[in-house]
Amino acid sequence: MIRLSTILWTLAVVIAGYAMFQVKFHVAKLDDELTRLNHQIAVTREETRVLAAEWTLLDDPQRLDQLNGVSLKLQPVVPAQIVQPAQLNQIPMRSAPAATPPQVASARAR
Repeated sequence: MIRLSTILWTLAVVIAGYAMFQVKFHVAKLDDELTRLNHQIAVTREETRVLAAEWTLLDDPQRLDQLNGVSLKLQPVVPAQIVQPAQLNQIPMRSAPAATPPQVASARAR
């Protein structure tokens, strides 16, 4: 007849095998997640490099000067345009916005 110790050892081996299978499955899942995250990091770094290159191209002073000449025609600031704090009271203030018509005010109240 089978001894009790043989049954206990067999049960212990089965439990250990199941536990090892679970650990192996969990490690494989974590390894897949690590691979996915490393791929995502590589893609993000490449996107960052592309954006930095685009920014360098868009921020080129010669290009901006050319666009300014074509579209905005801005000029450098001259010292006469800079206001001293004592001159702030000489700057005309904006007028208050016009009152809203009664129809608009009543529609907003609804």
